[in-house]
Amino acid sequence: MKKEKLRIPYTSLLRKFNVYFIFTSLVPFLFLFYFYLQKVSVGRIEIKDYQFFILLSIIGLLSLFFFFVIRSTIFKIVQLTQKIKYSFEERIDKELIMNLSKGEGEIAELAKVFGEIFSRLEENIKELERTKRKLYNVITRVGETLTSTENFDALIKLILETTVDALEVKRGAIFSREAHRFSVRATVGWENFSSGKVLHALESFLEWTAKEKRLLLIPSLERRKEDIFLPPLIAYPLIYRERFWGVLVLCERREEGERNFTEDELKIVSNLSFQIAIAFENFKLSKDIERTYFETISALALAVEAKDPYSRGHSERVGKYAEKIAQKLNLSEETREILRDAARLHDIGKIGIEDKILKKEGELSLEEKEVIRKHPIIGENILKPLKSFSRLLEPIRHHHEFLDGSGYPDGLKEGQIPLITRILTVADIFDALTTSRPYRDALSYEEAKKVLENYVKEGKIDKKVVEALFELIDKKEL
Repeated sequence: MKKEKLRIPYTSLLRKFNVYFIFTSLVPFLFLFYFYLQKVSVGRIEIKDYQFFILLSIIGLLSLFFFFVIRSTIFKIVQLTQKIKYSFEERIDKELIMNLSKGEGEIAELAKVFGEIFSRLEENIKELERTKRKLYNVITRVGETLTSTENFDALIKLILETTVDALEVKRGAIFSREAHRFSVRATVGWENFSSGKVLHALESFLEWTAKEKRLLLIPSLERRKEDIFLPPLIAYPLIYRERFWGVLVLCERREEGERNFTEDELKIVSNLSFQIAIAFENFKLSKDIERTYFETISALALAVEAKDPYSRGHSERVGKYAEKIAQKLNLSEETREILRDAARLHDIGKIGIEDKILKKEGELSLEEKEVIRKHPIIGENILKPLKSFSRLLEPIRHHHEFLDGSGYPDGLKEGQIPLITRILTVADIFDALTTSRPYRDALSYEEAKKVLENYVKEGKIDKKVVEALFELIDKKEL
């Protein structure tokens, strides 16, 4: 809902000022001008003493009267601002604002404006609280699913919910296939229909996808109310190592117009389907259950990334930069693997942050910045239950730390930040600089190079890592 701009009622104040000016300044001027004309026309000013006394008395009384009127108006405004200032320093006195707004005149109008400002501040605070609750709920659900293999379907559903939200569709479903039969693993948006009915309605599409093992895309067509789904529809096969595991189905746009899926969105669905297939593969075949959840969380990270068009592909690019830098610095294959995995999940903590914060154009408020700055800690907490991936915790938690101690969340300094984390930090910053954001266009390589060089001069990032990155790019190895 579009909010109207706040309008402070200047008309009343200006009107009163004009009246005061006329009586306190213009009236005396007119008397003087009359005397001037008299002097010019007859050569002298004709006025009796008692007339002059009356004239002076009238001017004096008018000036004194309107002085007190103006003083009273200004005093009321000062009094209001003092009370508002007290409200901000101590607490907002809603009763005071309501009482003032019930009156008449400019003070009441100003009080109404302040009341509307306070209401909007309260609304923003409530939105931030909802963000915190959403963040807590998502973390709780992920934590619960990581405690037992029985909750695999719950995590699959969480991935589906995030995907449906990111691609702005109304309905989604994940189907698995065993012994040539499909079964429903997760659904979103089909609450009024049984799993059997959903499966029956989509079965012909599922069978076609299983046979052809490729994307099925039905564009937006004429709507039929009797159908339990509406196009556009996309059915993508879940295939890993040439094994068919099932199908991901997404359909029906949320907004008016029923636009079709874009090429960018199809790429997102392709990546998600591949990650979900890996999760199915590991869940069914691998003895390492933790690896199953790692791949599942990677799919969740991709889904979260897809929520913001400016960050799509960010984790993949950061992983590529980080791995190449590690190779340039002659680090071990094990270290490069850690960097690959950490890069994939370094922003997983953003899963609970609302779109209005992630996609906000312009500067974030202090409260919003605090929410954003919690994502490294949240990401660490998500991965803590995975004991075999404990080596990822350090770079994920500290990839926003700077060598001079100005980073977050812990304010670490040079000796406290290992090389692997410094590499991830530089790769993350470089990709952020060279891709578009809601508040700016992507920087060129030369512009990004200057920014990184300044960070090195300020003692924020590792010079050796930055030089390795520049060398890779200059030699076209990256």
